[in-house]
Amino acid sequence: MAQTKDKHYWRQLREVLTAGRWDSTHPAKTPKGGPLSWSELLRKFNKHCSGHKDVAEIASQTQALSLLLAANSSDRSLDGNEVSEVGPLALGDECVLAQERVEEALSGYNTLKQLEGSNADSIRLALAYYAYALGRPSECLNILLQAKDITDVQGRVAASEKSRQPESTLRVPGTGSDHSHSSWSSSFVSANSSPSLAEVSDGTTWATTESIRSICLQGMAQERITLEDPQTAFETYATALPLVSIIASEIPASVPMSATLSTNGSGGADNSSFGRYRELWRWVERLIRRAVILGARICDVRQDSTRSGALWELLGHYHTCSAHWPPTFRPDHRSTVCVLHLRAFVLRYGPASVTSTTTSGDAKPHRWISTARSVIQEYRAILSVSTRFPRAGEHNTKVEDLVDLSVAVWEADGAVGEYAGWVIDVLWWATRLTFNSFRVFRHMSRLFYVSGDPELAKRVLRLYVQVVSKSREARMASGNSEQHNAESLLGVGTDTDTDRDWVQTLVQGARMLCRLALTEGDYGQALEEAKEAGVMLEKAKLRLDAGDKELGASVQLAEGIWQSVMAQTEREPLTRTDRLSTSLSLLLGSLETFETPSAHYHLALAYTRPGSSQNLQTAITHARAAVEAEPHEIRYWHLLGLLLSAIEDWTAARAVLEVGAGVGETDDADDNVATQNGTPSTDADGIQARDYAAQDSTAPNGNGAPAINGRAISPDPKPVTPEPEESPKTVIGKDDAQLPPSSALLRPLPERPTASHQEIFEHALQLRMTQLTLVEHVEGPEGAGDRWVEVFQWFSERREVGMDDRRRSIDSRRVSEDLRPPSTSFERRSTADVTDKPLSTVYSHQSNQDVHPDHIPMPPTPIPITVTPASPDEGVHEKRSSSFEDNKTDISRGKKVKEVLRNRVHKGQERITTISKKIGHNVARQRSTHLKRSASAPDLHAVLSETSYQASSIHLRQYLSIHSSQQDLSLPEAPPPPPPSQQSPSLIPEKANSRAAKDRRLLSNLWLMSSATFRRLGKIEQARGAIQEAEVRDEHNAVVWVQLGLYHLALNNERHAVEAFQKALFISPDDVPATIHLCRIYLSPSSQKAHGVSPRTITDNVDLAVGLLSDLTRGVGWDVPEAWYFLGKAYGLQGRKDRERECLCYALTLTETRPLRDVGTALGWCL
Repeated sequence: MAQTKDKHYWRQLREVLTAGRWDSTHPAKTPKGGPLSWSELLRKFNKHCSGHKDVAEIASQTQALSLLLAANSSDRSLDGNEVSEVGPLALGDECVLAQERVEEALSGYNTLKQLEGSNADSIRLALAYYAYALGRPSECLNILLQAKDITDVQGRVAASEKSRQPESTLRVPGTGSDHSHSSWSSSFVSANSSPSLAEVSDGTTWATTESIRSICLQGMAQERITLEDPQTAFETYATALPLVSIIASEIPASVPMSATLSTNGSGGADNSSFGRYRELWRWVERLIRRAVILGARICDVRQDSTRSGALWELLGHYHTCSAHWPPTFRPDHRSTVCVLHLRAFVLRYGPASVTSTTTSGDAKPHRWISTARSVIQEYRAILSVSTRFPRAGEHNTKVEDLVDLSVAVWEADGAVGEYAGWVIDVLWWATRLTFNSFRVFRHMSRLFYVSGDPELAKRVLRLYVQVVSKSREARMASGNSEQHNAESLLGVGTDTDTDRDWVQTLVQGARMLCRLALTEGDYGQALEEAKEAGVMLEKAKLRLDAGDKELGASVQLAEGIWQSVMAQTEREPLTRTDRLSTSLSLLLGSLETFETPSAHYHLALAYTRPGSSQNLQTAITHARAAVEAEPHEIRYWHLLGLLLSAIEDWTAARAVLEVGAGVGETDDADDNVATQNGTPSTDADGIQARDYAAQDSTAPNGNGAPAINGRAISPDPKPVTPEPEESPKTVIGKDDAQLPPSSALLRPLPERPTASHQEIFEHALQLRMTQLTLVEHVEGPEGAGDRWVEVFQWFSERREVGMDDRRRSIDSRRVSEDLRPPSTSFERRSTADVTDKPLSTVYSHQSNQDVHPDHIPMPPTPIPITVTPASPDEGVHEKRSSSFEDNKTDISRGKKVKEVLRNRVHKGQERITTISKKIGHNVARQRSTHLKRSASAPDLHAVLSETSYQASSIHLRQYLSIHSSQQDLSLPEAPPPPPPSQQSPSLIPEKANSRAAKDRRLLSNLWLMSSATFRRLGKIEQARGAIQEAEVRDEHNAVVWVQLGLYHLALNNERHAVEAFQKALFISPDDVPATIHLCRIYLSPSSQKAHGVSPRTITDNVDLAVGLLSDLTRGVGWDVPEAWYFLGKAYGLQGRKDRERECLCYALTLTETRPLRDVGTALGWCL
């Protein structure tokens, strides 16, 4: 029984010491479970563990000193939660007694000095603790030097084993006293049979606590003695790294119930994992925190030196250990370390000199960002319990600072919209702990937009403007009579944003609204967004600093873009010329104030527009300057290539587009170009800036590592190593007592968001479309050859993995090969079988509408197409007629449709907007279907198809046709329902759906390009199949019906062509090609007479065409030559010869200076 009690009280004392229950009324318990006070525990320990009174005395004096130190704090906390009044970075007088407590502590100090026993090292370590607390750092160091290696827990404790019974010793892992001078790591790890450090009852954990405490005291004493040499203290703290590493790996995050039964005292002891090792965690946190603060002052975070490596190791251990601590444990101290950790990440991986962009190949965020996000999550948990919702006149500055820091981390990771979700979560969380914080709203507006939620971005932007404006007004009204508020009235106050941030945010918001206005399909909504952008710019100019040239230039640039967008969206001929002229003047002013690549680019766009200011040579000069200044922006190359095609410099245009296609594909494409020409690179990014338009420059195409501004990056990029002459980049200043504001880490708002993966893909695809157009224009359809296969293969390799090509409409079904008759089966050939054959590929210069097609994708031989006649009432289901009906029916049959068109023409407010201005060169060519047929055509469908062929609703609707019985294919009475989706559409994220829809639209347009090529080559059946493929991918694509109408025109089925064009206009009422082609039919009296149309109807059709084309040329089609040509022709049929001449002359002028493709379609009119 004596031995049982002996073991019990040894275990109880060790557990109480390790848990640090210094102020507990009943920290332990008797063998029968009764509560024990401190005095009773020590008395019973001395009674049952004879010969070890020194151990009890050390425990008693340690408890007394801990209580005296806790009395210094305002809340008398044993954890030491208080922060120095000087600031969180001031290490202060931690663990030093107040003067009134010194005399009381001296008695304990003298008692320990007189103590003798076998635990000599433990006595010295306790004496060192007392010496430091009494303000005697030198004496503390001297005492610690007398002790053996304080990092060798095993060796120090094993020396006392000889004088104790095996069951009552402070047994620790080790092999004996001969290892007393070995390192902790080696002695601990080599003892394979030794118990874990987490086992409190054997004394290992308390011995480790003593070692950590002593190392920390040694470092703290050196701090006080050598104030000008923090390096010594930092190196001392670093010696604890092996111990801390073992602690972090050995201590469990949770303790089983069986392990806590022995500590179930009646004093309400904390028996959790943290409570069980609380004293150990107190000293571990204190040691690492002080070491981190010192390292943040002296270590260069961008280097991988031994000292800097120690700082990163300390930060990593602190974050690992913090997983064991509740948020209420030292929240202020932990907040400081979290901020330092995140600042170190930003300074290491996101230097201000590098503007991070991400290419489509960079599919994963860097590994360091995972740790940074984990630190942010920890910081959020701490702030959630340590801060509260602000009262009137207060600000939750820590939460707002975390918001800035989170955005800075995201910017350091590349500022990619796809990776902004976690930052948005932080912002939403911040709204619960702040009240109308302009910082939160400012970041929210930007991040919502780049992440693909423009509606929320607009709402938050308006809220930001409202909050800052009202706050500024209130502050000015209350401070007019106070002279000391003069500076804050003109700039920043506690409730108002800085002038610079205000201007930058509003300029960015105006640019965002301009981009949205250009892509908005609804005319009224687009005009409202454009007008709101103008209001934003006016408010920005009110607080613009006239001396800030860079910011002033950005405002002028934004205003110039806004004027151009207003000219586009306003659709007002009377103001268009003035707006374009004003836009040009503002862009020139911006360039003169502060030159930027973006200003050159938009000036090139301005000089490209038709009008008196059009100057293609000047536009090329500015486009060339943009390319040379920012060679990694693919749109700059694309614009330069289009402008060179406008002056018919085909060789230079082809060379420029080749180089542009290589941008982002390889990390050293431009370096290879410079090397091949024997010219050294002079650009900072290794790009040789030269005139690509003046020579035949090529760049290899391929797949390489993703790049940031042309620099190859790995998934976890190495930090930027500073040049030898650069000063070290430390996290904080040497004498900083306060944390620097995290807003200083934020980069200036970019003049345009970093392109997302989807946008980069679209830009690259548009450039390749232009390449196909150029090749066909110069060499003819046969010359395009393998380019079609390459583009489809390129698309297939890069499109989203989850993109579903199957139709989701109720009329879709999977057509299996065994159901197809031999005449409709399609032999799928490999790309390798096709590429050695001559291919013809074409793409019209006006994008996806009317392409020079010849040999492109070879889709399955289609079954007859069925067209649903357009109807103004979507709820009315009329009988659908076959597109192969031979009846000579009057094409004026769709009276409802024509009535709607007439009403739209006569309503002044109903204007025609456009998604694109894509019209082929040969839009009026009547014999385009009689081109020479090619003997071969590539199988692009085989390149793209990953699943069995899915028929489209165009040809599946044939079961409703009265001619379905004539088809050589037996069909069921009704199509079977589509297979159930594996995931409910409501569960699919909206953003993922949006990206997939864009991919389907792009692929649909590629098939339509191939359809137009087939049609112009006379391959009518293949053209029909390509249209079906396009409709399968995107049934809401109006271009599908435009191409179907052109297909019917090639077969002289004008009635079906009219129905198709009308269907396109119902899908997209502002579609330019559909309007032009429909009017083209209306303006062919001879053809209409051949179809039995009455003279009265022919006259009505001409009048209708004049109304449609007049409205078109006043609005979105003002710069489309085909619209003016057919308008002139319509005037001629009406006998208005003067107007006919004017329209034809203007159409000729537009044609002479038009690039291969419409610039707005290929690039857009603003970045």
